[in-house]
Amino acid sequence: MFKESKTQKVDAECILHLVETCTGIIKKYGFPDNDARTTTLVNVRVVSYSSLGICNLLDSWSIGDDVVRQAIPQLLGLDKADNKSVRFMGDSLHKTSKLSLILLGQFQIENCIANICNAIGVESNTMGFYNKADALLSHCGFDQDELDILNTGAQIRNSLHSNGIHHGYRGGNFHSELKGVQYDFIDGQKVSCASFPHIAHALECSIEVLDEIFSARQVKAHTSLIPDAYAMTIGLGTDAEEK
Repeated sequence: MFKESKTQKVDAECILHLVETCTGIIKKYGFPDNDARTTTLVNVRVVSYSSLGICNLLDSWSIGDDVVRQAIPQLLGLDKADNKSVRFMGDSLHKTSKLSLILLGQFQIENCIANICNAIGVESNTMGFYNKADALLSHCGFDQDELDILNTGAQIRNSLHSNGIHHGYRGGNFHSELKGVQYDFIDGQKVSCASFPHIAHALECSIEVLDEIFSARQVKAHTSLIPDAYAMTIGLGTDAEEK
Protein backbone atom coordinates (compact mmCIF):
# COMPACT_ATOMS: atom_id res chain seq x y z
CA MET A 1 0.00 0.00 0.00
CA PHE A 2 1.23 3.48 -0.80
CA LYS A 3 -0.02 6.88 0.32
CA GLU A 4 1.77 10.18 -0.01
CA SER A 5 3.73 10.97 3.14
CA LYS A 6 1.76 13.89 4.58
CA THR A 7 1.56 12.96 8.27
CA GLN A 8 3.14 10.51 10.70
CA LYS A 9 -0.23 8.74 10.83
CA VAL A 10 -0.11 8.09 7.08
CA ASP A 11 3.44 6.78 7.38
CA ALA A 12 2.28 4.43 10.14
CA GLU A 13 -0.59 3.14 8.02
CA CYS A 14 1.79 2.21 5.20
CA ILE A 15 4.16 0.44 7.58
CA LEU A 16 1.24 -1.42 9.21
CA HIS A 17 0.23 -2.75 5.80
CA LEU A 18 3.76 -4.13 5.38
CA VAL A 19 3.41 -5.87 8.75
CA GLU A 20 0.07 -7.37 7.71
CA THR A 21 1.53 -8.58 4.41
CA CYS A 22 4.30 -10.42 6.24
CA THR A 23 1.80 -11.98 8.66
CA GLY A 24 -0.44 -13.14 5.83
CA ILE A 25 2.40 -14.91 4.01
CA ILE A 26 3.67 -16.51 7.23
CA LYS A 27 0.21 -17.97 7.82
CA LYS A 28 -0.14 -19.00 4.17
CA TYR A 29 2.80 -21.40 4.23
CA GLY A 30 3.26 -22.36 7.86
CA PHE A 31 6.96 -23.12 7.43
CA PRO A 32 8.85 -24.03 10.64
CA ASP A 33 10.01 -21.11 12.77
CA ASN A 34 13.66 -21.87 11.99
CA ASP A 35 13.10 -22.04 8.23
CA ALA A 36 14.77 -19.12 6.43
CA ARG A 37 11.49 -18.21 4.76
CA THR A 38 9.70 -17.77 8.07
CA THR A 39 12.67 -16.10 9.73
CA THR A 40 12.86 -13.51 6.96
CA LEU A 41 9.21 -12.54 7.22
CA VAL A 42 9.21 -12.48 11.02
CA ASN A 43 12.32 -10.30 11.09
CA VAL A 44 10.97 -7.84 8.54
CA ARG A 45 7.84 -7.65 10.66
CA VAL A 46 9.83 -6.96 13.83
CA VAL A 47 11.81 -4.15 12.18
CA SER A 48 8.53 -2.75 10.84
CA TYR A 49 6.98 -2.80 14.31
CA SER A 50 9.86 -0.64 15.56
CA SER A 51 9.31 1.96 12.83
CA LEU A 52 5.57 1.76 13.36
CA GLY A 53 6.03 2.55 17.05
CA ILE A 54 8.22 5.55 16.29
CA CYS A 55 5.72 6.95 13.78
CA ASN A 56 2.87 6.53 16.25
CA LEU A 57 4.90 8.21 18.98
CA LEU A 58 5.74 11.16 16.73
CA ASP A 59 2.12 11.40 15.65
CA SER A 60 0.98 11.54 19.28
CA TRP A 61 3.68 14.12 19.98
CA SER A 62 2.41 16.39 17.23
CA ILE A 63 -1.38 16.06 17.69
CA GLY A 64 -1.80 14.88 21.28
CA ASP A 65 -3.18 16.93 24.14
CA ASP A 66 -0.99 18.97 26.46
CA VAL A 67 -0.45 16.07 28.86
CA VAL A 68 0.83 13.80 26.09
CA ARG A 69 2.99 16.47 24.54
CA GLN A 70 4.59 17.24 27.89
CA ALA A 71 5.09 13.59 28.86
CA ILE A 72 6.86 12.44 25.68
CA PRO A 73 9.90 14.77 25.99
CA GLN A 74 10.36 13.59 29.58
CA LEU A 75 10.18 9.93 28.52
CA LEU A 76 12.75 10.64 25.81
CA GLY A 77 15.08 12.29 28.34
CA LEU A 78 14.90 15.84 27.01
CA ASP A 79 16.08 18.28 29.68
CA LYS A 80 14.54 21.18 27.79
CA ALA A 81 11.41 20.86 25.68
CA ASP A 82 11.95 24.01 23.66
CA ASN A 83 11.12 24.12 19.96
CA LYS A 84 14.71 23.52 18.86
CA SER A 85 15.22 20.45 21.08
CA VAL A 86 11.84 18.97 20.19
CA ARG A 87 12.43 19.44 16.47
CA PHE A 88 15.92 17.93 16.68
CA MET A 89 14.74 14.88 18.64
CA GLY A 90 11.75 14.32 16.35
CA ASP A 91 13.85 14.58 13.20
CA SER A 92 16.46 12.22 14.64
CA LEU A 93 13.90 9.57 15.57
CA HIS A 94 12.22 9.84 12.19
CA LYS A 95 15.42 9.64 10.13
CA THR A 96 17.09 6.83 12.07
CA SER A 97 13.90 4.77 12.15
CA LYS A 98 13.42 5.18 8.41
CA LEU A 99 17.03 4.21 7.79
CA SER A 100 16.77 1.11 9.98
CA LEU A 101 13.62 -0.04 8.18
CA ILE A 102 15.22 -0.08 4.74
CA LEU A 103 18.63 -1.31 5.93
CA LEU A 104 17.41 -4.18 8.10
CA GLY A 105 14.39 -4.99 5.95
CA GLN A 106 16.46 -5.20 2.79
CA PHE A 107 19.10 -7.17 4.67
CA GLN A 108 16.54 -9.86 5.46
CA ILE A 109 15.25 -10.05 1.89
CA GLU A 110 18.73 -10.31 0.39
CA ASN A 111 19.76 -13.05 2.78
CA CYS A 112 16.56 -14.96 2.10
CA ILE A 113 17.45 -14.98 -1.60
CA ALA A 114 20.95 -16.24 -0.76
CA ASN A 115 19.59 -18.97 1.53
CA ILE A 116 17.17 -20.25 -1.10
CA CYS A 117 19.90 -20.23 -3.75
CA ASN A 118 22.11 -22.32 -1.48
CA ALA A 119 19.30 -24.73 -0.62
CA ILE A 120 18.23 -25.51 -4.19
CA GLY A 121 21.66 -25.27 -5.79
CA VAL A 122 21.34 -22.06 -7.80
CA GLU A 123 24.68 -20.40 -8.53
CA SER A 124 25.44 -17.03 -10.09
CA ASN A 125 28.53 -16.20 -12.09
CA THR A 126 29.40 -13.27 -9.83
CA MET A 127 28.73 -12.33 -6.24
CA GLY A 128 26.24 -9.73 -5.07
CA PHE A 129 22.52 -9.58 -4.38
CA TYR A 130 21.49 -8.46 -7.87
CA ASN A 131 23.25 -11.37 -9.55
CA LYS A 132 21.97 -13.92 -7.05
CA ALA A 133 18.42 -12.60 -7.40
CA ASP A 134 18.74 -12.65 -11.19
CA ALA A 135 19.97 -16.25 -11.14
CA LEU A 136 17.20 -17.43 -8.80
CA LEU A 137 14.43 -15.65 -10.69
CA SER A 138 15.69 -17.00 -14.02
CA HIS A 139 15.84 -20.50 -12.54
CA CYS A 140 12.21 -20.16 -11.40
CA GLY A 141 11.03 -18.78 -14.74
CA PHE A 142 10.37 -15.18 -13.69
CA ASP A 143 11.25 -12.14 -15.80
CA GLN A 144 12.77 -8.69 -15.46
CA ASP A 145 9.75 -7.23 -13.66
CA GLU A 146 10.38 -9.26 -10.50
CA LEU A 147 14.08 -8.42 -10.59
CA ASP A 148 13.33 -4.70 -10.87
CA ILE A 149 11.04 -4.95 -7.85
CA LEU A 150 13.73 -6.60 -5.74
CA ASN A 151 16.29 -4.09 -6.98
CA THR A 152 14.19 -1.07 -5.99
CA GLY A 153 14.66 -1.58 -2.26
CA ALA A 154 18.36 -2.20 -2.82
CA GLN A 155 18.68 1.09 -4.71
CA ILE A 156 16.97 3.01 -1.90
CA ARG A 157 19.29 1.37 0.61
CA ASN A 158 22.37 2.12 -1.50
CA SER A 159 21.38 5.77 -1.91
CA LEU A 160 21.03 6.22 1.84
CA HIS A 161 24.53 4.78 2.20
CA SER A 162 25.63 7.68 -0.03
CA ASN A 163 23.87 10.45 1.90
CA GLY A 164 20.78 10.21 -0.29
CA ILE A 165 22.59 10.40 -3.65
CA HIS A 166 22.20 7.70 -6.30
CA HIS A 167 25.46 6.44 -7.77
CA GLY A 168 24.43 4.08 -10.53
CA TYR A 169 26.39 1.11 -11.79
CA ARG A 170 28.73 2.53 -14.43
CA GLY A 171 26.93 5.85 -14.09
CA GLY A 172 23.57 4.41 -15.07
CA ASN A 173 20.08 5.39 -13.97
CA PHE A 174 17.42 3.03 -12.66
CA HIS A 175 13.65 3.33 -12.95
CA SER A 176 10.87 1.08 -11.71
CA GLU A 177 7.12 1.26 -11.25
CA LEU A 178 5.64 -0.74 -8.37
CA LYS A 179 1.85 -0.93 -8.53
CA GLY A 180 1.62 2.49 -10.09
CA VAL A 181 4.23 4.12 -7.82
CA GLN A 182 7.21 5.50 -9.72
CA TYR A 183 10.75 5.12 -8.40
CA ASP A 184 13.46 7.10 -10.19
CA PHE A 185 17.17 6.93 -9.45
CA ILE A 186 19.26 9.37 -11.48
CA ASP A 187 23.03 9.06 -11.27
CA GLY A 188 24.56 11.81 -9.15
CA GLN A 189 21.22 13.20 -8.02
CA LYS A 190 19.35 13.17 -4.73
CA VAL A 191 16.80 10.37 -4.45
CA SER A 192 13.24 11.63 -3.96
CA CYS A 193 11.57 8.25 -3.43
CA ALA A 194 12.88 7.34 0.03
CA SER A 195 10.01 8.45 2.28
CA PHE A 196 8.54 6.01 4.81
CA PRO A 197 5.66 5.14 2.44
CA HIS A 198 8.08 4.60 -0.46
CA ILE A 199 10.27 2.34 1.67
CA ALA A 200 7.38 0.35 3.16
CA HIS A 201 5.81 -0.05 -0.28
CA ALA A 202 9.07 -1.20 -1.89
CA LEU A 203 9.69 -3.73 0.87
CA GLU A 204 6.09 -4.95 0.66
CA CYS A 205 6.40 -5.49 -3.09
CA SER A 206 9.67 -7.37 -2.55
CA ILE A 207 7.98 -9.55 0.08
CA GLU A 208 5.30 -10.36 -2.50
CA VAL A 209 8.05 -11.42 -4.92
CA LEU A 210 9.40 -13.72 -2.20
CA ASP A 211 5.87 -15.14 -1.97
CA GLU A 212 6.02 -15.93 -5.70
CA ILE A 213 9.43 -17.54 -5.25
CA PHE A 214 8.19 -19.67 -2.34
CA SER A 215 5.37 -20.91 -4.59
CA ALA A 216 7.59 -21.61 -7.60
CA ARG A 217 7.74 -25.26 -8.64
CA GLN A 218 11.53 -25.30 -8.43
CA VAL A 219 11.48 -24.12 -4.81
CA LYS A 220 8.50 -26.23 -3.72
CA ALA A 221 10.38 -29.29 -4.98
CA HIS A 222 12.78 -28.72 -2.09
CA THR A 223 10.62 -30.25 0.62
CA SER A 224 13.07 -30.05 3.52
CA LEU A 225 13.80 -27.10 5.75
CA ILE A 226 15.78 -24.22 4.25
CA PRO A 227 18.40 -23.32 6.87
CA ASP A 228 18.82 -19.73 7.91
CA ALA A 229 22.53 -19.65 7.21
CA TYR A 230 22.93 -15.89 7.08
CA ALA A 231 20.05 -13.83 8.39
CA MET A 232 20.20 -12.77 12.03
CA THR A 233 17.21 -14.06 13.97
CA ILE A 234 15.91 -10.92 15.59
CA GLY A 235 12.26 -11.79 15.87
CA LEU A 236 11.68 -15.40 16.82
CA GLY A 237 10.12 -16.17 20.18
CA THR A 238 7.14 -14.14 21.28
CA ASP A 239 6.80 -12.47 17.88
CA ALA A 240 6.69 -15.80 16.05
CA GLU A 241 3.69 -16.74 18.15
CA GLU A 242 1.65 -14.15 16.24
CA LYS A 243 1.45 -16.56 13.33
